[in-house]
Amino acid sequence: MQTLESVFRFYINSSIHVAVSICALIEITFIKFGVTTDHTFVFTLFFGSIVAYNFVKYSNTSKLYHKRLTKSMKSIRFFTWFCMVLFVYFTFTLSLKTILYIFPFAALTLLYVVPIFPRNHSLRSLAGIKIFIIAIVWAGMTVLVPMIYANAVLNYDFVVEIIQRFLFIVVIMLPFEIRDLQYDSTHLETIPQQIGVTRTKVFGSCLLVVFLLLTAIKTTISSIEILSTILITTISLLFLWGTEKMQSKYYCSFWVESVPILWYFGIVVLSYLFM
Repeated sequence: MQTLESVFRFYINSSIHVAVSICALIEITFIKFGVTTDHTFVFTLFFGSIVAYNFVKYSNTSKLYHKRLTKSMKSIRFFTWFCMVLFVYFTFTLSLKTILYIFPFAALTLLYVVPIFPRNHSLRSLAGIKIFIIAIVWAGMTVLVPMIYANAVLNYDFVVEIIQRFLFIVVIMLPFEIRDLQYDSTHLETIPQQIGVTRTKVFGSCLLVVFLLLTAIKTTISSIEILSTILITTISLLFLWGTEKMQSKYYCSFWVESVPILWYFGIVVLSYLFM
């Protein structure tokens, strides 16, 4: 039992779970736009996401502990370097055009941690914008770049989809901001800090309504997309309103981050039922 718990902790702490969620969103994009492709891009983003998230989460920790890193941190660091090698390998299989579109989002991720502003500030420490930077990166990497990779047409429905994805990411980030309310510095001016927990949930609910209604203005829409969007809107709403400042250890890091995976499986199941 202890071994299973250790494996689960490593799965969460090494960012494998969040990488799976990102890959689920990429697959959703391919399904929605009828793109048939190999999984090279998915593998690239899987390993790249692990490297990026571990860099963001543990860059300061590694500096703090140096050679005195705990056993778990040493394992995560080794695993991250392993993923870096695979990320570089798969990146070289992509077209130059795809790599060029990945670059600005990779740069945003780097600047999220690296201090480039006065007083040793990074993008993460700038007031009020952290959640929106994350949403831009996720929307770009799970909608725009996959479409570029597949040489798909960037039409009106694509624009609606990337707006929806941005709104969706903002909403599922709100539980994390509520969780971190007791730890975040007040100068960050996160949404819960500015308007309170209850109003943050109302704000997220409004975004979900817009997210749902945007589906209706697409030029090409299937019953599967309508039903899956209603389903994921409901699930996201439940998780948002179930969020408290004091929550279980894995409420956000596992359950909330599982929402994109649930969305993907919802589409797969509905596709099977409506075949």
